[in-house]
Amino acid sequence: MNIFQQEIEQQAMDRIQKFSKIADKMGFEVCLGFSGGKDSQVIYDLCLRSGIKFKAYFNHSFESNTTLKFIRENYPNVIKRRDHKYGFIENIWRNHGGLLPTVQMAYCCQDYKHNPKYVDKCIIVGVRKSESFKRRTRTAFGIKNKTLLKKNKTFIDEYFTENCQSTGTSSIIQLNPIIDWREDEVWDYIKKHNLPINPEYKTRKRVGCIVCPKTNFTNNAKSLLKYPKLIDAFIKAQEKGHLNLDWKIIRENLDLKDDKCLYICRWLNHSFMPFTPKQELLYQKVKEAYKSFRQKY
Repeated sequence: MNIFQQEIEQQAMDRIQKFSKIADKMGFEVCLGFSGGKDSQVIYDLCLRSGIKFKAYFNHSFESNTTLKFIRENYPNVIKRRDHKYGFIENIWRNHGGLLPTVQMAYCCQDYKHNPKYVDKCIIVGVRKSESFKRRTRTAFGIKNKTLLKKNKTFIDEYFTENCQSTGTSSIIQLNPIIDWREDEVWDYIKKHNLPINPEYKTRKRVGCIVCPKTNFTNNAKSLLKYPKLIDAFIKAQEKGHLNLDWKIIRENLDLKDDKCLYICRWLNHSFMPFTPKQELLYQKVKEAYKSFRQKY
């Protein structure tokens, strides 16, 4: 038995139990943010093992049918939430006039995954420092602002002696119980406790939306090769909008009205960033897959 693994598991459960006591004192119900990915699975299992009362919520955005099925079959108690009756692509033309979301204006996150209507006052999430540069300063416990921290500091300090009183969360209080875990430690936990594994991990490093303009084309191409019909869907979404948008990449004075496939693929590269040489080769594969799809229909 790995002693270190036992220690970090116990530390995470201690954090969860302490957080539950703070939530109780503040009059909050403990909620858990669930995505169907490995990190959310681990915190779900840790919460069960900690013996606390909680409700798990999945904010449905643009996940694959594989992920939706995985959650439905393995986590039936997770509550699915989505403000709109229609999906991600229809939302582009119905509510945003055909304007595709970008890094600078990622309205899709606000409409679905991070919808303000579903910001829970008291939330446990699977955020980890090693996931991104921006998360390196995160701590285990977070509170919305300094005023709330000062008001509740006495009993928060009673439970949390570690340096974990950061500010600026969207929820009133938030816990990141596995904030300092490495990725291999997450997988070790899943194997040790025989948790199911989302089939998406066979081809993807992370589970989330099928495509995303905030990431690069290299990541998005995997989904486009699997679902080339998505390219057509995004083309139609822009054309169906009432804004009469053109197909120009302004920073390069490039008009792609005769190559809308390239326009969509460039959009899915950090919102129209140029391709690298490797991405150019990858694009040719996506274009061929798209041509094959078009020939069938």
